[in-house]
Amino acid sequence: MQENLISIQIVPFRDNHLKDAAVLVATRYRTERALNKSLPARFEDAGAVASLLQDYTKERAGVVAIRGGRLAGFLTYMLLSGGGGRTAYVPDWGHAADSIDRRETYRTMYASVARRWVTSGYFTHAVTVLAHEREVMDTWFSLGFGMIEINALRDVNPISEGVAEVEIRRVGPEDIDLVLTLRVALQRHVAAAPVFIPLIIHRGRKHYEQWLPDSTNALWLAYRDGDTVAFMELEPSSRLGVVMPVFDETTVTITGAFTKEDIRQHGIGAALLNHSLEWARSAGYKNCAVEVESTNIVGSSFWHGKGFKPVCYSLARHIDERIAWAHEDRNDADLCWNPHPPPIYVNSAVQSQA
Repeated sequence: MQENLISIQIVPFRDNHLKDAAVLVATRYRTERALNKSLPARFEDAGAVASLLQDYTKERAGVVAIRGGRLAGFLTYMLLSGGGGRTAYVPDWGHAADSIDRRETYRTMYASVARRWVTSGYFTHAVTVLAHEREVMDTWFSLGFGMIEINALRDVNPISEGVAEVEIRRVGPEDIDLVLTLRVALQRHVAAAPVFIPLIIHRGRKHYEQWLPDSTNALWLAYRDGDTVAFMELEPSSRLGVVMPVFDETTVTITGAFTKEDIRQHGIGAALLNHSLEWARSAGYKNCAVEVESTNIVGSSFWHGKGFKPVCYSLARHIDERIAWAHEDRNDADLCWNPHPPPIYVNSAVQSQA
């Protein structure tokens, strides 16, 4: 083990590493597709992966592990800032390692980039792996990461069981207030235990005013006894910048769905999904994707029960932000404990009066 660690050299990701890195990613993807034939074939080609790496990592920030003069692994990343804080994110196509001591290759690469991330104020670290990569997931778990999201996929064939008879209609501009009410209810659901996502509304009125006129998007409302009780929205995966198994023109992604709590388990969500799948088939899609928080017990159970199979898992780790000042380079003199305290001189007169 120690010999392998010593033999690995970590260097910056450069243009000359692109081809070999793409080959490693394409190999990973071929293994995933062999287990799930519904995945698009596009990224079995190393050339397609290389284009993806070029397009999404213009500066190719990252590192490469060199062993015996050859590329043994690589790790590229994006630095994201926004409402969710500062996150260093490694996408599913942004990492790979060969089969020789893969665990330690990943651990060594992460140790190299993690210091840089934290020094730059990026305390949340995230990575996406393909569903079959159990060894790789275990490696990230060993580094303090935990699962946060699941990307799942199914074909667009209809569901045959548990579908309610409900009124479903496509949303128009006049229905935005109804959609926003259900959107808030969805955000309240994921803000509760055990998901705990902050209740922030990212898709408001302005978003839907711009989003609805695009006919490639679809948003459906379900009605029961005249009341709106559920919604489901979809858009093309190819423009979302999602994970490799979903990033394809033949795949549509569900970007929002919610059924009111008091009427769940009555087939209304299934009816909305069936309606959405029918629309997707008519639009020429072959697959339907969804992303769900792994802690969303209700949501993950629903999608799993409707034939969605995991294709990617996203993992994350949040670093204690006190490391920004309580780091390894602190001087002893700045610590509460001082191994070399200065001498203390006691006034003898004061001491005698005591």
